[in-house]
Amino acid sequence: MKPKREVVATFNDLEKAQAVKLELEKAGFHSLVVDNSRVQRLLFRSEPLACDKVLVDEADFQKARHLLETSDVQNHNLNGEVRCLKCGSPHVIYPQFLCKFITPTVVGMLGSLLHFVEKEFYCQDCHYTWPVKEMLRPGTDVLNWPDIHRGLVKDERG
Repeated sequence: MKPKREVVATFNDLEKAQAVKLELEKAGFHSLVVDNSRVQRLLFRSEPLACDKVLVDEADFQKARHLLETSDVQNHNLNGEVRCLKCGSPHVIYPQFLCKFITPTVVGMLGSLLHFVEKEFYCQDCHYTWPVKEMLRPGTDVLNWPDIHRGLVKDERG
């Protein structure tokens, strides 16, 4: 039986996801990168965002996440990571249409193609949605570099 996997980091860029995968494997974690950019381009006719996911075994999730966060201080391996602006979860999808349910997905795809529905990021943990212009990881500046002057960026909506 295959071990269950969990998303430990989400990126817009495959190279960044591959770098995190290598770092995890050097530390002894079995990791995997899943690239969904083709699905986003073909099905949703959108720029691939939050499409590169780094997965680890579910049992290793906490240790792997801790390793990434502590090593980020020195090597900035999480620059460009897409995380929920409300809860900080890496379980983010874009656009917000879930492929598991066909009818809402088709309606959402048609709505976005006809510009009736705005494409947004969606957190699978807390169900928060936010527009692309707010996709920055908390604690980063406009270029997704660590913002040492302001600390964490607060979400003004609560």
